Amino acid sequence: MTKRKPISDDEAQQRVFEALAQSISPVPSVDADLTPTLRARLRARIMQAATNAAPAGTTTWQLNDGDWFSPGPFVEMKLLRRDEVAGTQELLVRFSPGVRIPEHSHRKEEQMIVLEGEIHVGAHLLRQGDVHLAAPGSWHKEITTEQGGTVLLRCEYPLPAE
Repeated sequence: MTKRKPISDDEAQQRVFEALAQSISPVPSVDADLTPTLRARLRARIMQAATNAAPAGTTTWQLNDGDWFSPGPFVEMKLLRRDEVAGTQELLVRFSPGVRIPEHSHRKEEQMIVLEGEIHVGAHLLRQGDVHLAAPGSWHKEITTEQGGTVLLRCEYPLPAE
């Protein structure tokens, strides 16, 4: 008896997806309209979506998946995580060029990581890769950007009223 070489979890998952894809029965009215080329493209898209799933125990947010909302002009936000018990949240925030966020204080620590662009906190310039922490009870000068920018923001929840 020959010994089989063990396969990786990724290879096992790929085999399962392949078997599932092969076992799908077409709907007759739809199948008649599919050319071999279109069928192959659809199958490739299904396989890509199935194999691009986040690993077990993890969550992935795609930057451009459409879950953005606008709390006001020139700012878009994407909620990543909220902990109502701790009173914190994590957001991606896109600032349009020329935006101005009024001065404000912090009841809890705030962490801002600049992912792209440049952000000014008062006269303090933050560039891509910079991390800015605001301690509980601290006061932020006006936040501005001339060119726009995207930040990862960990802050209090709910946000304080203006």
